[in-house]
Amino acid sequence: MTKNWTAIKGALSGFSRVQLLGLVQDLYRADPNNQDFLHARFLVSDEGTDLSPYKKRIKAAINPSRWDAPIKYRDARRAISDYNKARGQLGETLELMFYYVKCGNDVTLEFGDLGETFYSSMGSMFGSIVKKISVQADPELTATWLDRLEKEYQRVASTGWGYGEELGSYLEDLRSSQA
Repeated sequence: MTKNWTAIKGALSGFSRVQLLGLVQDLYRADPNNQDFLHARFLVSDEGTDLSPYKKRIKAAINPSRWDAPIKYRDARRAISDYNKARGQLGETLELMFYYVKCGNDVTLEFGDLGETFYSSMGSMFGSIVKKISVQADPELTATWLDRLEKEYQRVASTGWGYGEELGSYLEDLRSSQA
């Protein structure tokens, strides 16, 4: 038997509405990440999606409570990816990406030099934010985010490993895209 989506879809095609709801309930109860997914997909208020579960995962991965715990970049990026699969609203995605960088900047400001892998990951995420904003060609979106990104850049402008320069270069690209 092949284990893939087509096989699952075939099995589900015979389910009644009650059986499908029961299955979704079982998945909901099985894993907190499933709960976060369903909340993000279906329980959106006028203020938007509750991003706190995703932010909690990002912070735990980038800025763990134990100072000697490893930074888990993949887990933090997976939180953003999981949100995108659930809802994928641009403004909220940018918010989570920005939070990733902010958590990383908090770590480097507290503990100092963290090495090339760390700064490469933070710079890459900052660059991804700038790229997503630039692609939209929306002056209002750009202006809103440019101010926030510049303030965050100012916090770490003098950081080593070329990190401050990298963020500054991305900001210059964003400013140029406005012209």
